[in-house]
Order: sequence, then C-alpha cells, then structure tokens
Amino acid sequence: MLFHTLQFAVFFAIVFGLYLALPHKWQNRMLLVASYVFYGAWDWRYLSLLLISTLVDFLCGLGIEGSQARRRKKAYVAVSAIVNLSMLCTFKYFDFFAANFQELMGQFGITVHPYFLNVALPIGISFYTFQTMSYTIDVYRGKVEATCNVLDFGLYVSFFPQLIAGPIERGSRLLPQVLKPRTVTLDEVLKGAYIALWGLFLKVVIADNLAKIVDPVYAPAVDYDGGMVLLATYAFAYQIYCDFAGYSFMAIGMAQAMGITLMENFRRPYFSPNISDFWRRWHISLSSWFRDYVFSPFYVYCEKRRLLARAPLKLRHAIAFFIALMVTEYLLGLWHGAGWNFGFFGIYHGLMIWAYYYLRRQWDALNVYLQIFLTFHIACVGWLIFRAPTLGQAMDMLWDLFGNFSFGTAHLEVALQLAALTCILITVQVFQEWKKDTLVVLSWPRLVRGGFIALLVCLIVLYGEFGGRPFIYFQF
Repeated sequence: MLFHTLQFAVFFAIVFGLYLALPHKWQNRMLLVASYVFYGAWDWRYLSLLLISTLVDFLCGLGIEGSQARRRKKAYVAVSAIVNLSMLCTFKYFDFFAANFQELMGQFGITVHPYFLNVALPIGISFYTFQTMSYTIDVYRGKVEATCNVLDFGLYVSFFPQLIAGPIERGSRLLPQVLKPRTVTLDEVLKGAYIALWGLFLKVVIADNLAKIVDPVYAPAVDYDGGMVLLATYAFAYQIYCDFAGYSFMAIGMAQAMGITLMENFRRPYFSPNISDFWRRWHISLSSWFRDYVFSPFYVYCEKRRLLARAPLKLRHAIAFFIALMVTEYLLGLWHGAGWNFGFFGIYHGLMIWAYYYLRRQWDALNVYLQIFLTFHIACVGWLIFRAPTLGQAMDMLWDLFGNFSFGTAHLEVALQLAALTCILITVQVFQEWKKDTLVVLSWPRLVRGGFIALLVCLIVLYGEFGGRPFIYFQF
C-alpha cells in the first residue's frame, strides 16, 4: 500500500478510528496487527523475515541484560548482527556479487554458472534490520533497557508509518513511546495532518512531475548534451529530496496524529554550507546510524592498531579518520543498492568530506551563499553518479556535462518547468531556514496559514500524480 493511494487512505482511516476508541494496551495490539497487514499487502511471504528479525533481537536484548559476563553480552550482539546482516546481504547483494564473480571469471576465460536467487528485494529490509540491530547494540551499551514484552517490541520494529522507508528509529526514542500511554489532542492531530499534507505535496506534485524531466535523460544508452544532463541532474536533486522527504513527512505526520513523535529525517539539506553539514541534514536517521554504529567504533579500532601506535598523535588521528570515513561512506553508498555506482557514490562523498576537513579554514572563509551554492553542486555530482544506470554511463554523462555543453530553447523550456515545480518548496524552505523551524508555516497568521494550506490542497488535486509511482527509497 502506497501512502498516496485511496487504498491506504481507507486503511489509515480505519486504523486511526480504532486507535482513538481503544485503551493503550489494545492500541498497541491493534497497531501491531495493522502493521503486519500493511507489510503483508506487499508480499505476505516476507513477513517471516520481519518476524525473524524481531524475535532474534528481542531475545538478544533479554540475553544481554540477563548476562554478567562481557563476552556473553558481545556474543548476543554478534548473533543479532550476523542474523540481520545475513538476511540483508542474501536478499540484497547475493545476485549482484554472483553476477560480478561470473563476469570476473569470464575475463580469465573461465566459465562458471553461479546460483542466482532471482527474488524481489523484500521491501523495507534495509530499514527494519538496522532498527532492530540498533536496539540490541544500545542495550549492550546501556542506553536502553531490554523490554520484556515481545508484542510491544514487535510494534517498535514494525510500526507501519516508518516501517518501509524510515525514519530509522532508535530503541531509546521510540520504544518508551510504545510502552507508555499516549495522549491524542486536537492540536497534535492538526499538526500531524499538516505535516502529512506537506509530504504528500512534495511527493505527488513535485517529485513525480520532476520524474518526467529526469527519466528520459537518465534512461540507459541515451545520448544527451551537457545542458540537458545539467537540468536533469538539478531536477533529480529535487526529485529525490521531495520523494524521500515526502515519505518521511507523511510518516512523521501520521505518527504525530497518534501521539508518537518520530525523529526529523531531513533538515533543508540544500541549504548546507559544506558537504559534511549536508550529511547531517540529509537522511538524518541513516547518516547518524552509520556515525554511531560504524564510523565511531571503527575509528577507535583503527586508532588502537599496533601499526599506528608509534605514529605521532596527529598523524595517527588523520590516518584513522581517513580509513574510518572511507569505509563508512562506502558502506553507506552500498546500502543504497547493489551496484558499483552506489559504492562509488559513497567513495565520492567520503573524499569530499575528507577534503572539506583539511580545507575547512579556507572554505569557511568564503561567503556563506557561495558555500551553499558550491555544496549544492558537489551534491549534484554525487546525484548524477547515484542516478545513472551504470558507473560507465555516469562517466559518459559527466563528460557530456563538461565537454559537450549547449543551451537552447528546448533547455530553457525545461528550466522554466523546473523553476515552476520547485518555487513553492524553495520559498517555504527559505522561511524555514531563516527561523530554523521546519514547521514555521504553523506560526504564520491564521489567514495566511489557511490560504497556504488551501493552495497545497488545490495543487495536489490539480497537478498531483496519483498513478501509484513507488517511492524511490523503496528499492533500497
């Protein structure tokens, strides 16, 4: 069920009606059933994976809390990681690496016939496996107490608004809200309705209309001039933002209406003054997950290696930082999909972040608007690598961008379409960035606020694309 379909609207109306009528305990039970129905509507067979991940981490959490020996606690963390990452790697990367192994052997004249799973990627597996693993690790670190109620823990894992594409929640944030009674007020419902409406506008009006600019240029084996590549890349930068942030806002809004606060997942990333700040504003729940569970521990591990122990302190920090950063960014890129372009996307961003830290004094001395302009274009080069069907086509498109550039009437028409589709978003985000408040619209005078909301509704009705186009991050 897609958020922007009539089927989901009916589903949510029923769930919300029951939610308001039930006491806390039965709210949780009903939401758990609804979440499994929601996930099972995609493919009921993959409910088994969701259930395995839930039960493994529930038992590992109890095992950690009930153990005294540090070695035993680590063993439970290892079980959680092995089970979850095995499921993720099997379904997401097995066929990719099998195909690349076959191709590599072919380069040496060796014919191999590896086994291919040929199964669809279980939707949301990259999100809920990370959410369950973070719970087990946080129990081990003493940041959250293990819950003894498997049904409530199951709801923490499968809460349907954020199950498929995040935000990736932590046990320390979401689980207490599941365990404690929640209060639903009219103000919270109205706030949630606005957040969800804004997300719906981003998805069906902006993102899905921008796709008409992006898809023809980024189709496989298409030869376009640099001007069209540039416009399509700008369009994709806003398409992927509006598509993914749109999902996150809808998820946050629906949860808000039920008295549950989900973490902010996007904070105006294209207003970032540097590429490091960009990743603190873009897909915050994922980037902070990799920071806390990959970069930080791996950095400490690298720094303590005997090979670096005799190096000067500053050099040791620099080497450990570079290695940890590149490994983290590569894995973050590969998280997005089984393709070399995704891995290179991560490496590219790792190099850009590393370069910023070593040129920070010079960069920060630039005019802030120039910093934002340059950071946006650094991000756009990454989006070109990310969106291209193959790494080879990405290199060809980059060549066209810098070596085959032209701009004519056809380009101007596309540029005007792009400007028309993004003008409301950019205008609102200027106010949001000015006030440092994502919900700044709700503080506007009542008449202005009402007129803006009415405008969003009209644009959704008139220009919304309701053809059932999936969210981009569903493939990850």
